[in-house]
Amino acid sequence: MNRAESSDLSVRLRPLDLPGDIDLAVPWYSDPEVLYFSEGIGVLPFDKARIENMYQWLSARGQVFIIEVFDARWIAVGDASLCENLMPIVIGDSRYHSRGVGSQVLSLLIEKAQELGWRRLVAHQIYSYNTRSIKLFEKFGFVKTETGVDKNGQECFRYEKTL
Repeated sequence: MNRAESSDLSVRLRPLDLPGDIDLAVPWYSDPEVLYFSEGIGVLPFDKARIENMYQWLSARGQVFIIEVFDARWIAVGDASLCENLMPIVIGDSRYHSRGVGSQVLSLLIEKAQELGWRRLVAHQIYSYNTRSIKLFEKFGFVKTETGVDKNGQECFRYEKTL
């Protein structure tokens, strides 16, 4: 798919390959920090079956991508989805946190949505404690449209952007 570059890293999104990419995702969805920021408090690591179910669920609602970073070679570092009412972005490899990968991914997703003729994007269930994600979406012009709580009572937000 598309590719973005910054002064530090090149990032590309490639379509998910099931079942081949499930093994890539196991370390990401076993990391307590990744789960805390993406799924909430007290979530147990995902096994292969849960990852496959998640990817199938997302694929039925939109497009799912593996995030790859060029760092001497192309390395899978996370996943992202572009669906009508959600667009989760997970940088699962902590070596690539706070290096601009999320910004490049969001830019590519916005570009893809515009190519598809979409009129708005929605990022739902961004936890109030996930300041990195909040700053990322706000930087790209997303506006908080709702505040709610998850099943564990954790405050989360919904962000939307008109294209």
